[in-house]
Amino acid sequence: MKVKPIWIAIAAGAVGVGCASSVPPPNDQWSAAQADVGRATAIATSVPEARLHLQLAQEDLAKSKQLMGDDNKRSTNLAVLARVEAQLAFSLAKQASAQDEAMKAQGELQKATTQPVGQPATQPVVPLVAPPLTH
Repeated sequence: MKVKPIWIAIAAGAVGVGCASSVPPPNDQWSAAQADVGRATAIATSVPEARLHLQLAQEDLAKSKQLMGDDNKRSTNLAVLARVEAQLAFSLAKQASAQDEAMKAQGELQKATTQPVGQPATQPVVPLVAPPLTH
């Protein structure tokens, strides 16, 4: 008896479906990604580059949810990718915030150290140094 190619293809497809269903749904990865997206959403909307990565994370998370149950391996990969994108968005927003704070502090320092126009110059503060001890 000769096996027809169509039956081989059907059998291979059944084995592939059996393997795909052995991957559990990525519930934990999805929940972790959702938490990271929420954390990033709180601060990343005002920074354009962070907002872009946040949008990518939200799209990957939504696609992961759609695939859950049908293609758990791809759903897992998208959940992990969404988490990384959300963490990147959060980090970019934090970096932008830190840079803003540094610029403000630098401006305040510069403002405090400059003399107002028309004010007499004051003597610079010279630190007191104790004379060397002699025996």
